[in-house]
Amino acid sequence: MRKPLTPNPSPRKRGEGSRFGDRQLVLVALFTAAAVVVAGQSPCSAADDAPLCRGPDPLADTIGPKVVVLEYDHGDVSPWIEFFTFDSRHHPKLVRLRREYKLDGIVAGCETDLKRALALKEWVSGALKFGTPAEDVFSDWSAVALLRRAREGQVVWCGQAAMVFQQACWSLDIPARYIECGRPENPACHFTTEVFLREADKWAVVDPTPLDDFNLYYTVGGVPQSALEMHRHVVEGTMDRVVEVHPERSHPVKSEKSPAWAFYYLRWLTRCDVVTHTPRYNHLEDTFDKRWHTVGWIDEKTVPWEASRHAAWFIRKERLSAWRTSDPEVVTWKPTDRVRILLCPGPGKRIFGHLWTGDGELDHYRIRLDGGAWEDVPKKNTRVWSGKMFGWGPGRFSIEAVPGLHRVEVRVARRDGSTGPPSHVKFRIE
Repeated sequence: MRKPLTPNPSPRKRGEGSRFGDRQLVLVALFTAAAVVVAGQSPCSAADDAPLCRGPDPLADTIGPKVVVLEYDHGDVSPWIEFFTFDSRHHPKLVRLRREYKLDGIVAGCETDLKRALALKEWVSGALKFGTPAEDVFSDWSAVALLRRAREGQVVWCGQAAMVFQQACWSLDIPARYIECGRPENPACHFTTEVFLREADKWAVVDPTPLDDFNLYYTVGGVPQSALEMHRHVVEGTMDRVVEVHPERSHPVKSEKSPAWAFYYLRWLTRCDVVTHTPRYNHLEDTFDKRWHTVGWIDEKTVPWEASRHAAWFIRKERLSAWRTSDPEVVTWKPTDRVRILLCPGPGKRIFGHLWTGDGELDHYRIRLDGGAWEDVPKKNTRVWSGKMFGWGPGRFSIEAVPGLHRVEVRVARRDGSTGPPSHVKFRIE
């Protein structure tokens, strides 16, 4: 059973646009309930002629009709991927960013996501100048607005450089998300990004901050390092293995002044949709509501900030994130366009189905039963759907438990009208 996230017992009042906190509570309860699966019901084995079994077990241990799964293929989708929200790549400001700044040309000839990300990093660090920004820079965190202000001579902090970089990556279909990190004496001293590298099948820190000591990424044995891996190097004393890779030089981490040491405290922003929902601005040292829009890492080697003996004038001695976790799956999920299917036999001779996807462009799901016509899963809760299926709303469906063989297929329908590859579960109701 995965370790649940721990909510902040006394959060600050949420401002406008903070409804995601309610969604988090629902997800935590749903995912915890869905984590229990039937032992011995998987059809997979080591035999060469074993049925197709790709992805997590699709059958939950519930009270209801007996279901035997015969085969399934629904990819490697973690439920925690829906813990994070992103802007649509088709948002007008992201489309404008890609077109106006000719981002396709910047990454032309780059064969990997790492090379593409590094090309965009160099472009961002060259387009921005570091300094203490004016407060009006926080009124619009879209990259096009930040770049316009940069052309007018305004300076930025690391946070705005990360915003421009993340949006540039995202507009080119390179998954990227925001992280905030800190040292024992300063728990919120840096804001940067993680990029998902498909060729390495992992997240990696790529820092576009326009300062010579930053503007880098980290490797161990040539492998780019994630934020969680960097945290472990800090607390486990293995920083001597880490190499800083700058545009013009690479070398092992030399001193504790390096930004590599700023991963003692680590928080991921769950709201990466800062173009659609610009974070609420409080003051220069508090530019988004981290108490509701972040998940923080906690382990036995990390002293929570509110329990630390350090103090800082700009950070209250209180818990700094809405949620805490020590479960790597919460933050190491992989972006994917597959759909995870979980079958939950229920009372009343119905089989309930829960769906998750990692496709950031999801508009709704499409489903078909036993080779019939594809149908749209309703976007809103409803008790009436079709003759075969009983709809409950986005990410949920149910079917009558008719004895015999059945096959459920599901795929994403995106905002641009395209669809993803189908996932399926073949099962027998007894």
